[in-house]
Amino acid sequence: MSDTPLSPREKIFALVFALVATALLIEVGFRLVGPEDQGFNNRVAEYPSNPRGYFEELRVEADQPIYGVPMDERVGLGGRTAKDINTNVPARILGLGDSQAQGQGVNFEDTMYEKLSEKMNSQGVRTRIRNAAVRGYDLDEITARYTYEARDRGSYDVVLYAMVLDDFGLEQNQIAGQAFIQSQNDRTFDPWRARSATWNFVAHIAEQWMLSKQTTAAYLQSYQGENLAARTQQLRRFDEQVRADGGELVIIVLPLLYDFKQYPFTEIHNTMRALGEAEGIHVLDLLPAFQDLTAADLWVHAIDHHPNEAAHARIAEEVLGYLDQNGLLKTVGG
Repeated sequence: MSDTPLSPREKIFALVFALVATALLIEVGFRLVGPEDQGFNNRVAEYPSNPRGYFEELRVEADQPIYGVPMDERVGLGGRTAKDINTNVPARILGLGDSQAQGQGVNFEDTMYEKLSEKMNSQGVRTRIRNAAVRGYDLDEITARYTYEARDRGSYDVVLYAMVLDDFGLEQNQIAGQAFIQSQNDRTFDPWRARSATWNFVAHIAEQWMLSKQTTAAYLQSYQGENLAARTQQLRRFDEQVRADGGELVIIVLPLLYDFKQYPFTEIHNTMRALGEAEGIHVLDLLPAFQDLTAADLWVHAIDHHPNEAAHARIAEEVLGYLDQNGLLKTVGG
């Protein structure tokens, strides 16, 4: 074995070789386990995999099964119902909201309002909930939907509004890239992301960090200043109208299924609780009910962070407790 020291050229070659070999190993590793370039899905209840065994196989595309839950596309007019709904039980409670309450990616019988109906009936409260939640609704559309549904005064004893944190409206121009809640079809990627799994991983992390930062700021801003004042007045009018119609409005503030240990939207929940106390409106904040859970365990799918059947069951349980504690179950059908 020669003791002749390496020349500068040989040292440079050895260093370059080591760096290239390391880069290749990293690339291979990310190709095996790195994140796929898979868009966030918020428009349809269809998924490329079935990790929890909950979905049906809807069809096969390019030799790959597509999974999901069949959704009635007519819900925008009629509300979501089961095929064999028991019409002998009167619907004295109205359920409002967007796709979260509608139950995207969840079978009808597992949705929050249907679970709540079952729980109430088991306690002798003879009623069912009309689920009139519709994907994409915000506060403006929800109040308009109530006017339509309650056109006959006295139709509902209780009105449940499952409120999502973007219902006050977000300034979309503040959020670049793939929106946290709403998917964007025109999303484009650096072409190097398709060539290099390593670069795709780095870009993926950077994109998620920037998106989270921008989205958090947009959410928080929507609950401040003039917008908060206008939305507070709108909720006050909504509550007054429900009371004038002989019912009670309950606003159910749903948390975003985000990292609950570092949850960035606590300020919004505090604002909504304070609003309820100041205006005399029933506000049920569900953040405390979820903080002992792991957000990812509550997702419909990794690419769709709508609440799954376990989250819907938790919501139904909490709402039942609130209605009972506040004497609202006694008013149903009375």
